[in-house]
Amino acid sequence: MPSRLSLQVPPDFELFKAVCSYGHFLLAPSRWDRDKQQLHRVLRDTKQRKVHTRISQSIKSKPIAIHCDRTLSRDDQAFIKVQAIRMLRIDEDVTPWYKLHRTAKRRGFSRLFRGADLFEDIVKTITSCNVTWPNTVNMNRLLTEHVGHGGFPTPVQVADFGEQRLKDRCKVGYRAGRIAQLGRDVADGKLDLDWFEHEDRTSDEVYDALLKLHGIGPYAAANICMLLGHYGRLAIDTETYRHYCKHYDVKRPKDPSKLHKRIEKHYGQYDPYAFLA
Repeated sequence: MPSRLSLQVPPDFELFKAVCSYGHFLLAPSRWDRDKQQLHRVLRDTKQRKVHTRISQSIKSKPIAIHCDRTLSRDDQAFIKVQAIRMLRIDEDVTPWYKLHRTAKRRGFSRLFRGADLFEDIVKTITSCNVTWPNTVNMNRLLTEHVGHGGFPTPVQVADFGEQRLKDRCKVGYRAGRIAQLGRDVADGKLDLDWFEHEDRTSDEVYDALLKLHGIGPYAAANICMLLGHYGRLAIDTETYRHYCKHYDVKRPKDPSKLHKRIEKHYGQYDPYAFLA
């Protein structure tokens, strides 16, 4: 019998809000079924084999169910739960944020969807830089199809695939070198991604360490910090300009970078949750 897992959630947790909160839920291998309110996602077991899952929740605050396509060992079941908890940020304490932003509490907005692991988050951030969103979607679809064979590619798969094939078959352009080196460094043990996720790491430590990675600039580092739960930094891009100007009736200047200080000052009042605000 295929495994069916149950995962307890906080009283305020709603699956669709936790999923449909950040654009990464639209990137392969995640697929949100809007009609059935279910998340379809290929995860991996302890041996990096694919596990097709369907995640659902009957009602707010009730446990979520994880339907797997095959029978899993206890260790594999536990590993699937770890990935689901990370993606949906189930273990994140949102109380301080709700105290700071009551509108967010009323709307139930707190958890921003992310990947099953940090490698996925970094790669998806790289594919979102200096490109239109449809191209980001396409790059991740091709990475999933050609490199991950249906699941998001592992560091070993990326390293084995190589830079040139990443460029040719996954249409990632100049990002191929950055993604390939990241895969090699993680696969070879030169880069320990667990270091970034340690609870004792400060936002400054994480940000500075990210900037040392090949191809990671200030925007990407700030975005990855958010995906790691450090919300104090703003990843300002064209969408930030558009939102700020429209929402606060500000005329967009020819050089939108002149808005940086105004944007940072405005959202700085919600520190350390500026990104969420």
